[in-house]
Amino acid sequence: MRTLTEEIDVVAGVAPQDIGTADVTGTYILVSNYKTLLATLITASLTAGKVATIELLQATSSAGANAKALKAAVTATAPNGNGVVKAEVGVTMDELDTNNGFIYVAAKVTCNEDAKVGAVTIALGGKRYSA
Repeated sequence: MRTLTEEIDVVAGVAPQDIGTADVTGTYILVSNYKTLLATLITASLTAGKVATIELLQATSSAGANAKALKAAVTATAPNGNGVVKAEVGVTMDELDTNNGFIYVAAKVTCNEDAKVGAVTIALGGKRYSA
């Protein structure tokens, strides 16, 4: 039986930084050798009722050429009494516009509270060339 570390690659989608002052788009990652992807946004503690958002973008190059939305944005709201917010969005690679060369994915995140830190990890699963 294979372990998760043999089946899944986890990469940084957005390094921890201020996501409240302006939208942040992470690095575009080549995903053509995988079958599934899960992007997870985790924030620092937000004020109750404040919202964090994650969206996946697809592009034709690692520089973000021709970038467009891959999946609708997912939001999460801070609980009463404040707290950390987690939002996730997943896709299968057949959702990408591969016929037109879209084989890179990046996470775009934002928050409606200034100066709040957030980060994204991206888990890539179903390696096409795993033994």
